[in-house]
Amino acid sequence: MPSSSVPLEPVREVHNLERYSLARANAGIYYNVVVGTRLQLQSATTQLPKDKTQWLEILTGPLSWLIQRHPALSVVVGDHLSAKPTFLRLPAIDLSRLVRVTTIQRHNEIRQVLEDEHTTPFDFLNHEIPLWRIVLVHITDDDSFYLLYNFQHVIGDGRSAMSLTEQLVQQLNIQAAAAAVTAATASTSAENTRLPTVVTAPNDPLPPAIEMRVNCQPPLPMLLKEAALGLLLPAFVKKSLESKYWAGEFDANLNVPNETQVEGCFFTQEETLQIIQTSKIRQTTVHSILFTAANFAIKSIFLSQVEGEGENMKPTTTKDKLSFATPVSLRALISPTIDPSDQGSYTSELITKDIQILLESEFWNVTQTYRNQVVKGTTTEKGVRHMLEHAGLLEYLPKRPGGWEDFLQSQVAQEPHGRLATLKLSNIGKSWDQPSSSSSSTSSSSSSSEQQPVVTFKVQDAIFSQSASVTSSAFTLNAATANGALSIITTWQKATFSSRERGELFMKEFKRILLQATEPKRQVYLFREAVISRHTTVSQ
Repeated sequence: MPSSSVPLEPVREVHNLERYSLARANAGIYYNVVVGTRLQLQSATTQLPKDKTQWLEILTGPLSWLIQRHPALSVVVGDHLSAKPTFLRLPAIDLSRLVRVTTIQRHNEIRQVLEDEHTTPFDFLNHEIPLWRIVLVHITDDDSFYLLYNFQHVIGDGRSAMSLTEQLVQQLNIQAAAAAVTAATASTSAENTRLPTVVTAPNDPLPPAIEMRVNCQPPLPMLLKEAALGLLLPAFVKKSLESKYWAGEFDANLNVPNETQVEGCFFTQEETLQIIQTSKIRQTTVHSILFTAANFAIKSIFLSQVEGEGENMKPTTTKDKLSFATPVSLRALISPTIDPSDQGSYTSELITKDIQILLESEFWNVTQTYRNQVVKGTTTEKGVRHMLEHAGLLEYLPKRPGGWEDFLQSQVAQEPHGRLATLKLSNIGKSWDQPSSSSSSTSSSSSSSEQQPVVTFKVQDAIFSQSASVTSSAFTLNAATANGALSIITTWQKATFSSRERGELFMKEFKRILLQATEPKRQVYLFREAVISRHTTVSQ
């Protein structure tokens, strides 16, 4: 699509952490994020729309409301390949160009839709549409539908997208409640009440970037160390100094297309409750439990085998180490804190290296060790400063046009196997809460904007998914919880494994280990048990 011929109003420069996401897209390493929910229509007198025109009639009001409150939904990026890209404001948003409608038979077939979205990057040269889109996916088996918000990471992160989609669902229900009240008014025709799909953009400023809120300047020793490792040392020397770890069946390769493959793992409310209750009993976190199950599954599928049968089973596993990336939201870690509804990108990462899963490794010991590391990294002043300073290092990447992109692509040569980690687990948590019944809130003290409307569109479960990043990790697990049900969408670059089945097998093993480890009566769970159990199950 050609750019608009009318000059657009500059809003502010793209700051470093935002530009990092932009540069990854420019380099073809990472594209976009999808966050949303599966909804079920609760009204017996209403039917789901059948085509895009009908969907637009329902979505125009709520989306117009969101656009007026979130300036990030009205921007594009100017000079995206330059050393100083800029956010530009669109004068108006044409919603008809931002909505896609499709159909699947069963809800777990959403993986194909997600793969299509993750393989379609945003066009930064197109200055006629913003950096987001909406996908409606009708599920014919149960007549539910996915409402998905696909966005470029430069305008938001997982937490902000979770808040945005929560507001969108709330506005859909408010609109449905209002429509039910006025449905009997014969003098108001559908033609007169139909809203225009072209929405005027607000003039409000964009939320400040993280560098505008807090000092991210790294100290001189950190600068010298990172310069030596990242810029001065030849790649083969850097690799020889770092610990080796497993990161896929094939090394990263920039000469093949960056295609994302997807596999979903959906837990029932009962299974989710089992995991949550176990985390409380064990005095740990759900995230730490997911971490351990994922590492056990990697070792079980790719780095272990079992010989013999019955009581003569003899499991073996390699000495390969694993590396783990934990994305961390900086919103609550700085002062003043950043509201979840703030549409911006405020994330850093903790890297846990030299993870060893041996045959005698005990599940809850591994979980506790990891939890202690995360607590240290996110609650201590030193840990938080380190994450902020890590973001501050971006200031020292090459200033020339294309310099960031060249540096990010060079990581393929500098990192072992071209990937920074074995696994990444991004958990945006629990959201999309709704009343337990279909009745509206009776609190007279709440304002109209805070009152819970009658639930016409009921949340069933959550979706959180990211494009596979070539230089990031072999697997990326994206977790979210809604309606008491946990869902995990795992993505990987197609070129990482010999076949899709390898990724699917990992997900099956991950879910099995997770539920097995959190069984209420289980006290100890060794990795040896997990490996033998898988082969016993297969043989049966």
